Amino acid sequence: MKIFKINRYQLILAFCLVVFNSCQDNSDPELLFDDVPTVRIEKSISELKTALQDSENGWKTTYFTDDSELGGFTFLFDFISDSEVIMDSDFGTPDVTVTSLYDITLGSTIKLTFTSKNVIHELSDSNNYPDDDLRGQGYKGSFEFLYFKTVGEEIFFKSNRDRDIIISFSKASKEDWTSLTTQNRSMLETNIPIDPLKSVFRNLTLESGGNTTLYSFSFNEARRYATVTAISKDVAQTDLSFGLAPTPTGFVVSPAIEIDNVTLDEFIYSVDNDEFVAEVDGVKMTLNYADELSFLLPFYDFGNESRGNNNMRLYRTNLPNSDLSSENFINFYKEWEAHFTATQSGRTVTRVYLYNLDTSDNSFVQVRYLSSGNTYSLNFGFTYTVTEDATGNKIYKLTETIPVNTTRRAGVLPLLEFLFRDSGFYVQKMVDFNANQNTLGLIPVDDTTMLAQWYDF
Repeated sequence: MKIFKINRYQLILAFCLVVFNSCQDNSDPELLFDDVPTVRIEKSISELKTALQDSENGWKTTYFTDDSELGGFTFLFDFISDSEVIMDSDFGTPDVTVTSLYDITLGSTIKLTFTSKNVIHELSDSNNYPDDDLRGQGYKGSFEFLYFKTVGEEIFFKSNRDRDIIISFSKASKEDWTSLTTQNRSMLETNIPIDPLKSVFRNLTLESGGNTTLYSFSFNEARRYATVTAISKDVAQTDLSFGLAPTPTGFVVSPAIEIDNVTLDEFIYSVDNDEFVAEVDGVKMTLNYADELSFLLPFYDFGNESRGNNNMRLYRTNLPNSDLSSENFINFYKEWEAHFTATQSGRTVTRVYLYNLDTSDNSFVQVRYLSSGNTYSLNFGFTYTVTEDATGNKIYKLTETIPVNTTRRAGVLPLLEFLFRDSGFYVQKMVDFNANQNTLGLIPVDDTTMLAQWYDF
């Protein structure tokens, strides 16, 4: 027992001496632990500030805020001092004559914050939204970016609003400052949206491994978002929808399109062919217009629809604000309404129907109009024939039986000439009107800029 006690006391004494000596040492490891991270962080902040200011023409980034429903927005930053920055963008209302403030601080990590208002704040303003579905959310952007890493001449940040989003700053060129608001915006406003003077058949064609797959393309300019869904049957990837960001030469997409182990993320615009092409290692996607169909349209069994009523009403005469008819047809319809009113002593068109489509020899067009508060109707009988093009699309030709010579015919004549045209119509199934009803498009074979949307009832 004595030996045990002596050894224990000796150990306690030795430990106290060690603690005492270490307290007298200026190289206290605890103090070093506190100092080194602080020095390291201050050095990193200083290096980041220096790097941001050292690029001769500033920095460029394309910021996809939420590529599940929004596209990308390109910004230019010229950090002219430790606290001042000049911005330009292909989004919002930029002003390169305005200098705003920024700061680099330590939060959970090193953070770049644009502290005074500039165009980038328009992305994060919840009152600035592309449509009512994003009311209160805006464009889901941030004006705070968390420093992530530097690789070569690229600086990477994460959005403070959504830390899964990585934003890359790359060195800008002098040309970027001249092309951003001109060429980018021109590409976004002129070449990417559907041209109403061109065919309604504008699709993405995928060519890979000897196979061709067709996708429909619908572009929401306000959101910079494209809905891309397969038209071809038995397709492995039915939805390729993406956000896009305009460039001076075309557009880039996010998420990137992964096809047969190849990644496609940049489309280049060809002025001569009026098309956008992305091609890597033999995999090619082309976005273009088609005046002549080389693909099958979504099928609608015209005259044999499943509900059995086989009557159709023109969508424009019920819900014009959500009509998916082409712009050319909508303009035609409005002109016809004005023509009817002008030639028929102020009477106004209210509805247009196609009746009895299940009997190709007893069908008729009905135009209803309002006169002195009362509703009247005009009926124009027709027959129709069905043929098929080389691809397999049905073509329906409507022929008036016995022209009805009424005093109102002159007012209806433009519509009759549209419907009873020699070329006939393609028929395309469109979105569901509701759980029980379909909508469909009638597209003249000889003028594919005109799509009239109808619904069955």
